[in-house]
Amino acid sequence: MMKRLSFILLLCAIVSVAGAQKIIHTFQDIPLSDALKYIQEQATDYNITFIYDELEDFRVTTHIRNKSVPEAILQIVGFYPVRVVKSGKHEIYVECTHKTDHHLTGTIVDERGQPIAFANIAILSPSDSTLLGGGVSNESGYFAVPIEQDKVLTRISYVGYKTIYRQCNGTGLGMIRMQPETQTLKGVTVKGQRLLYTATDRGLQVSIQGTPLEQFGSVTDMLTHLPLMMSNGEIAGHGKPEIYINNKKMRNEDELNRLRADEILSAEIITNPGVEYGAEVTSVIRLKTIRKTGEGWSGNFSAFYSQGKEYYANGNAALNYRTRNGMDFFARGFLTSNNLVVNATANDQLQASSTWDFKKENTFLNRYNYYFVDLGWNWEISEKHSLGLTYTANNYITDATRSIETDEEVWRDHQSWEAETNKTVTSLKPRMEHAVNAYYVGKIGNWKLDFSADYYGGQSESEMDGGTVGEKGVSSNTLTKNNLLAEKLVVTAPIPKGTLTFGEEVSGVDRKSDFTQSGFSADNSVHQQTVTWSLFANYALQVRKFNLNAGLRWQNEHNDYETNGQKDLEQSPNYHVLIPRLSLSYRTERWTHTFSYQCFRRNPAYSTLSTAVNYRSKYEYQTGNPYLRPTTTHYVSWTTNYRWVHAELYYQYIKNLNYSFQVAYDDTNHPGVILDDRRNVPQCQNYGLEINVTPKIGIWQMNYSADFYFNNRDLEAIGIKHKWNGLGTYFNLDNTLSLPHDWLLNIRMELQPYNEQGCSQTKTTGGIDLRLSHQFLKDKSLSVAIFANDIFHTRYIEMTAYGGINVRTQFKEYRDARRIGINLSWKFNATKSRYKGSHAGQSERNRL
Repeated sequence: MMKRLSFILLLCAIVSVAGAQKIIHTFQDIPLSDALKYIQEQATDYNITFIYDELEDFRVTTHIRNKSVPEAILQIVGFYPVRVVKSGKHEIYVECTHKTDHHLTGTIVDERGQPIAFANIAILSPSDSTLLGGGVSNESGYFAVPIEQDKVLTRISYVGYKTIYRQCNGTGLGMIRMQPETQTLKGVTVKGQRLLYTATDRGLQVSIQGTPLEQFGSVTDMLTHLPLMMSNGEIAGHGKPEIYINNKKMRNEDELNRLRADEILSAEIITNPGVEYGAEVTSVIRLKTIRKTGEGWSGNFSAFYSQGKEYYANGNAALNYRTRNGMDFFARGFLTSNNLVVNATANDQLQASSTWDFKKENTFLNRYNYYFVDLGWNWEISEKHSLGLTYTANNYITDATRSIETDEEVWRDHQSWEAETNKTVTSLKPRMEHAVNAYYVGKIGNWKLDFSADYYGGQSESEMDGGTVGEKGVSSNTLTKNNLLAEKLVVTAPIPKGTLTFGEEVSGVDRKSDFTQSGFSADNSVHQQTVTWSLFANYALQVRKFNLNAGLRWQNEHNDYETNGQKDLEQSPNYHVLIPRLSLSYRTERWTHTFSYQCFRRNPAYSTLSTAVNYRSKYEYQTGNPYLRPTTTHYVSWTTNYRWVHAELYYQYIKNLNYSFQVAYDDTNHPGVILDDRRNVPQCQNYGLEINVTPKIGIWQMNYSADFYFNNRDLEAIGIKHKWNGLGTYFNLDNTLSLPHDWLLNIRMELQPYNEQGCSQTKTTGGIDLRLSHQFLKDKSLSVAIFANDIFHTRYIEMTAYGGINVRTQFKEYRDARRIGINLSWKFNATKSRYKGSHAGQSERNRL
């Protein structure tokens, strides 16, 4: 009865809201015709008549706050040469008063790249400076002024800035950067505060351009300083995000190292991703680069070096050539030398037919030298249509090596058994990997299309040699071949009272892995084929202050798993699942509240499905589990935003969590050996609260996060009886100080106090990082940063864990986090890549 009454009350509330003809909406750089189309969809009492094509060049950026339909139309029209006529009570006519075939367009920004609204644009005759027409820039700095002449002289002026004259032979001036006048008024002080982000119904929209974030060198560095972001690259409570750059899915994390932070206009942090993203995607970051026009050559170069116990260095160069007809040709190269040392100590115990105790001192050393190259072409035919093609190749330079050296003391039943040194070296052989991506992004009428297709092919070969010093060695070889074909189509269409997004995604994977060894386990050959296809649809509805998003993804997966040439039916399951996602937001001028429910489904990585038993040391082996089931997560959250305060309360129910598990390998033939494999935990429940505040106080931009969480895991179902449900916490204080003369100082402090979660006890850890940067040259094209990470050498990971049946692990690990370094970057000219593609089948590529 109460449920029925609540439903009736909610329905009445929605009906009453719909009846009140008020518009609340934010328009961000869209054509005036599209803005009028949106208002028409919301207006049940008005009929708006206009000619679509003649208004398309006029772009709108503004926020409508509780306006009537006529008031909203007047606001979006602004100072454009457009007339609004109301006829009777229900008819509104909108038309351009100066009808021409061409409009002179451009965007006006200040010396820091911020848009200048209400700047004056005068159209003059080049011969005698006669005034021919004019206009005013809107809130995003954009203007569109009708012109009839082929050649005109433009005069751009704004109070407090130097007047600019530009002669134009076409219809586009691109971005015009104005410089302040040296004369200023005395005795006037204007104080204000620009918010670092604004809340949306999907997450947060963060400004990069014009904020301290644009001075953080590479995008990799910048991302960790965004609101809600942790130093490990995850979004608090939402895991590792998928990242898109201008609609193009990021293929490799090194792509972020090549991109400069000052090339980014904004970053959208999506914590409520829709069904157009894969079933496994728990969060998304969409980066939008600064749109610039121009022709000819442009490029950027950067170099990075950091030193700890070992060094890490990279260098990259990107060149772009843009033609007058909208074509881009680009080439990018990236070279890295990655050397990482990890020191760890451990005290492990295995209780089998005997009690085994191990005391270890481990040194892990990884050395990778590799490169990758991008070659591509884009063609922006018009604002409505663009397409492109990119080819990527990457490979190791000589062998990449992973070595583990262990000094180990072993006790059996509390009696000294042996002391030994183990050394294992795994070499990854150079093997070329290839990837091709093609895309089309377009608009046909009011319908938007986003299509992409991908091919990926690569081989990897690893050789392991190792064993106990002084004894007969062991060896193994693993040869893996991967192939992927995928395509994805997303369509967005306006429908009455909302927007419908729908599409499909198909991917096919063929993976072969051959494992041979010297006698410590068994040879293994696996052939896996997976075909996944999905259909999805999402409906978005805005009714006054309410925003509703409801979506459904139907995902179908067909598996074919062969071991040593024999198909295994039990390991070849087919799945047909529905993935629902829903969010409801209520928004006022300062407050945003969002309730959301989301379902996620993640397949295990292909490498974890192998039955091959790999050698790690004399007493440690590792394998996979072909019977692992996909992990399904149900996520319910309530989010509230008020100005610079963000808070989220969430609950997670996880089914079939993919979990690392330890057990005795073979107590008869290999006594004392611990086998590390993978198991499914039947169910887990997580609860959490996340708080983030980002006030700006003078030159100080603060970004403070606090996370509180409980993890309740049913580990007893897989044989682990230890269980703690203690409170876990994480605190991050990120301070950025904008100093005079383009200097920037960042001080970051992290703290994760002692906590007991599941079957583990983790000691307090944290650290302090410093970064000082400066921008040189008049156009600030040269950037230099020096940094020092983990100054007090405190980022240890220290834990006691009961991670299997009768297995206890105590370890302390340090991953060479104490480092100093320098980052240099330089860019020239202003053109930007127009690549707008996304990637199909990305989840399958991640599994590979």
